Amino acid sequence: MINFKILKKILTLFFLLPATFFAFLLVLSFINSPEIQNIEDFNLSNINSINTLDKKNYVENDEEMLDDFNYKLIGIRSGFSDSSIIVKKGSKEVLVNLGDTLDNSFELVEVNQNDALFRNGKKMYRIEKLKDK
Repeated sequence: MINFKILKKILTLFFLLPATFFAFLLVLSFINSPEIQNIEDFNLSNINSINTLDKKNYVENDEEMLDDFNYKLIGIRSGFSDSSIIVKKGSKEVLVNLGDTLDNSFELVEVNQNDALFRNGKKMYRIEKLKDK
């Protein structure tokens, strides 16, 4: 017959160990709680906005691009934090993540559903996705 005293001790130990572990994690979360600071005196005029770009002044069409930037956009993966595109130049296809540079000069700045925006210095280049035939 089953010894119920041993079974009771085994089940108690089985439930007591995880309960102790989670109680320890709860105590750690209270100890490491974030320090909330007051930001009532926050002024937006103190933010440095020198590096912002005005897209209207710098966006160029496909026809106005430099000769060395003749990539074709063949694939887009758009998301909130990690977007990427696939571009093709000749027979070479390249995967470019948001923030990466292409040919060490064109940085991928923005990815939309049908186009991508590259930056080379102050100039912006927009390429549109190829239409399926």
